[in-house]
Amino acid sequence: MSAIFGLIHFDGRPIDAETLRLALDMLAHRGPDGQGRWHEGSVLLAHWMLHTTPESLHEQQPLVAPEGDLVLVADARIDNRDELLAALGLRSTAERPVTDAELILAAYRRWGADCPDRLLGDFAFAIWDRRHRRLFAARDGMGVRPFYYFHDGRRFAFATLLPAVRLLPDVPQDIDEEMILRFLALKLETENVRTFYRAIRRLPGGHALQVDARGLHCWRYWQVDLEQEVHFQSEAEYVEAFRACFEEAVRCRLRSAFPVGTQLSGGLDSSSVTGMAAHLLKDQVVHAGTAVFEDVPETQRMQVDERQYADAVVQRFPNLCHHIFHADRVSPLMYLDKVLQLYGQPFFSANYHIPVGVAQTLQAQGVRVILSGLDGDSVLTYGWARLADLFYQKQWEQFAQEVEAFSKVEELSPQRVARKFGSAILEEWARSFRWRAFWEGGRYLQGRFGIPLGSLMLQAGIKPWVPAAWRRRRAHRQARRQRTLARFSAAYHLSPLLENWLARQEAVQPKDWHPRRDHWDQLTGGIWQWVLEFANARIGWLQVEERFPFFDRRVVTLSVQLPLAYKLRHGWARYLLRRALEGTLPSEVQWRSSKANIGYGFTTGLLRFEKARIARLVASASQLEPFVEPKRLRRAWEHMQRHKADTDPSVDMALYLSLILHQWLKTVSEVPALAQAG
Repeated sequence: MSAIFGLIHFDGRPIDAETLRLALDMLAHRGPDGQGRWHEGSVLLAHWMLHTTPESLHEQQPLVAPEGDLVLVADARIDNRDELLAALGLRSTAERPVTDAELILAAYRRWGADCPDRLLGDFAFAIWDRRHRRLFAARDGMGVRPFYYFHDGRRFAFATLLPAVRLLPDVPQDIDEEMILRFLALKLETENVRTFYRAIRRLPGGHALQVDARGLHCWRYWQVDLEQEVHFQSEAEYVEAFRACFEEAVRCRLRSAFPVGTQLSGGLDSSSVTGMAAHLLKDQVVHAGTAVFEDVPETQRMQVDERQYADAVVQRFPNLCHHIFHADRVSPLMYLDKVLQLYGQPFFSANYHIPVGVAQTLQAQGVRVILSGLDGDSVLTYGWARLADLFYQKQWEQFAQEVEAFSKVEELSPQRVARKFGSAILEEWARSFRWRAFWEGGRYLQGRFGIPLGSLMLQAGIKPWVPAAWRRRRAHRQARRQRTLARFSAAYHLSPLLENWLARQEAVQPKDWHPRRDHWDQLTGGIWQWVLEFANARIGWLQVEERFPFFDRRVVTLSVQLPLAYKLRHGWARYLLRRALEGTLPSEVQWRSSKANIGYGFTTGLLRFEKARIARLVASASQLEPFVEPKRLRRAWEHMQRHKADTDPSVDMALYLSLILHQWLKTVSEVPALAQAG
């Protein structure tokens, strides 16, 4: 996890490096093992090196091609090295290995703008073509490594961190106010290009761009084929294929010249990554970091603390060295100013202190590479679309069997599960005027699960036609009469401005349902770009690199293209992962259906450590208008203090987002003079 930076004046104006000092200093913490610059008149490229892989120990950047015509800067780990070495006719030895930067440059020399599709791994890179005076840049398929940029026709600038672009001379500082509304409403899932500054953009994952004096062109170079579905002859073959794919994703990310660590929460995803890493590195020590909540009252500890499951994984592997981070003894907002300074815009990660604390704990052991289970449940999905699809296809008996199995695993009422997934399809049929299918499905739910047809007609047949804005206003009036808060799931209680914006958004008709497309859109539409970019910034200052096996391009492709029957099977979500880790994970973790709710620790942490900060926020809430209405924020704070552990989680989140926004807005007005005029 190094850092890259570049600035090109396409009008030929020379670059004065001194005017870039603020921007360059913003990236300096990411280069403990060396910094390099290449400067030629109107072009400057810079790189900050953090050694992680054995090959990176031999790497020097910016890298100039032997022919002298190309110059590259890259923040990259390339995983298919052997394949590329063979295809490019390169020889790598222990004494003089071919670095990942050299592989990328050679790939560009051979395949040009098609080269990113040949690369597996995590990367963001840029190549300056001196002869043609154009820049080519690309970002890995899932967008693990960040790439922010600014382009006004005569200048193009890019960097690993947003503030390094923002602090360049004469970059406009105008805020994108709609992004603030999206942030407060938690509606960022469709934004993978915009930032909170109008002038600064992001290159989405799986995209490349080319820019020269004539303009900028951006395109998607990779996406999963949504028409293709993976087919094997037996369940055993599906399990074997998934095991091989996941094992290779973990193996690639274990390439390190330093001790390796993992985040081990005790959940299925982190346990799978940790267990596989320990299995593959059975002759080496693997440091596992776990967050615990020992100070939480015992009655709530079982909901929030997963230590018993983490301990079971550690006991399974003698080479796992366990390290504990006491997450309930620090504020959920620890290092907030530093994290905001480096990330440069609001974030919604309510428990960011946990991975930061775990990273600090492991860093003390000399760890520079940490494998994380983020976010396996989204990549693999819980498979709930399987239930909806069976109902949609009118495969009634199979639907009933899966509902019964799922209900047993999750300890839920079969009637509740059938209503939830059947009603979703009934509503779609109602919206498309397929009343015969609606009637048939409703009669089935009534006969098989005892769900009254009248209530289904009201919920799925009539209610969808009632304007969302009217339903929201009615709920808000009821909340006022009952002296309670409207739930944040609708996000409208913070301000009338937010209410009106949400009403306009909900007026947009949803697309036709398509399980594979919906899965793909969820992964690439925007939300995980925000999560991955924030993850990169939140621990970059610790000089530790996080790696995410579930976001391996091959794992993503296989997961999206799996038949729905293998995404939820016999009532078990993430079925193939569980089967694939047979014999690797302890059975109590492998077949665990529960998941910790760390929201309690979050709420108590705010009340324990941040009461003064929240009180200051409420007292100065007028600074958040018109996005947040002060009296509504005050009611939220009173609600949290009154209910404590039993508060509505949506209220906690509303306060948290307001806190982050308030703190960030302070930094917006703190642009040094050097960055305001070049």
